[in-house]
Amino acid sequence: MIVGTWRLLDHYLEGGGAAGPDGAPGDRPLGPVPLGRLLYAPDGHMAVQYMPGDRAPLTTGNWRWATGPERLAAVRGYGAYSGGYEWLGDRVAHHIEAAVYPNWIGATMVRLAELTGDRLTLRAERTPDEPPTPVLVWERLPPWRPAS
Repeated sequence: MIVGTWRLLDHYLEGGGAAGPDGAPGDRPLGPVPLGRLLYAPDGHMAVQYMPGDRAPLTTGNWRWATGPERLAAVRGYGAYSGGYEWLGDRVAHHIEAAVYPNWIGATMVRLAELTGDRLTLRAERTPDEPPTPVLVWERLPPWRPAS
């Protein structure tokens, strides 16, 4: 079962000439250390956020005073959406209700899903003539506990 909170371990492009997770010469759009969380609630709601792990902080320290280029750099590669989900065994359907990309709102994204223990790998279905597709590898997190 996929209910729980997941941490993004890896994000790479597969197919269309892109290398896989074996490293050579892997195209990793979110960089070598991506950040992300994926939440699947028992009531059928889901939310995901992902971003490059090496984003520079804003020089002003405040979003309202950041320059246009700084704002663009801060959101480049950032993705987020939420809505409902259906676990289909070897696939998961995300029914998107809110998204950082407006064109995704109202869409359903179906992802091939490999669940092995506490590892969940999601990838879009593609045909060989399509461009590379993103693959996201997630690790289930234990329950959160505040630092003591």
